[in-house]
Amino acid sequence: MTENGGISKRTKFGTILSTVLWLIGFILLFVFKPNDPLVYLSDTFLLIGFWPLLFVWRAGWTWLVFGLLNIFIGFFLELAKFLPTDMMTPAMQQAYEQAKEHIISMHPAIVWILIGAVSALFGLFRIGKTIWRFFKRRKNES
Repeated sequence: MTENGGISKRTKFGTILSTVLWLIGFILLFVFKPNDPLVYLSDTFLLIGFWPLLFVWRAGWTWLVFGLLNIFIGFFLELAKFLPTDMMTPAMQQAYEQAKEHIISMHPAIVWILIGAVSALFGLFRIGKTIWRFFKRRKNES
């Protein structure tokens, strides 16, 4: 918010950019068919769509949490390929196989892991920078 109670240009720009990236990501979900070589682009645009909002909210920990959660989801997507189905009923096996095929063909885990890693590293950098500035300011005050 600005001093007069309005929304800052930075916030407006971040919101609009995020919305555009999300729209592109959603449209690409319908453009690319399963196992298309470019199917990773839809998840990429959807995930990167959060970055402008994270830039607006300047706290480094939000980047770190976003990144770690995406890494976790990426590993879960990868792990889902290998879960055993022998303890499931035939109906559950069929539903699981359909879900697994969708995940494998439409949501590459590497996209989630890489975007998560970049986000987490950026968050760590911002946190480190904040801590560095705090101690530098404290040293200058004494």
